[in-house]
Amino acid sequence: MQHTLLNTIRWFVRAVPEPETKNINVQTGVHFEEVGEMLDEMIGTTPEAHKLIREANEAVKALAKYLKTSDEVLKYEVCSHKKLLDALCDQVVTGTGTAHMWGYDMLKGMDTVNASNFSKFVDGEPVFDANRKVMKGPDYFEADLAPYVQNPRF
Repeated sequence: MQHTLLNTIRWFVRAVPEPETKNINVQTGVHFEEVGEMLDEMIGTTPEAHKLIREANEAVKALAKYLKTSDEVLKYEVCSHKKLLDALCDQVVTGTGTAHMWGYDMLKGMDTVNASNFSKFVDGEPVFDANRKVMKGPDYFEADLAPYVQNPRF
């Protein structure tokens, strides 16, 4: 069995072997964009939860857009690289835990997303848009995650 996280890393090394400032801005923006997509799928069941989710969604999407469309200047400084890595690792762990709590098959889902991401390449090479985000090539296929969310717990 191939190592799922290693395949994700291989994709990034292939797509951007030597990241530049703009790549860091865009990737961080894309990361926040995904948080926004998660928030899109959440509806608060109390007035306070509804308000907080909506406000967080608006803020994180504005930050994502800002970072993804930025110029070559790094848009943020890192106070501690050790703590940033810790936070990123914890996000992988807590995201996996959230998937587990819902009853999702995270491992098969990640394998499917990795295959979809590799299908973006054209002749094994990435093609970028103006903001240095990898575009979807002609052989791209969307990840079908439906089989991995068949029996949500709630």
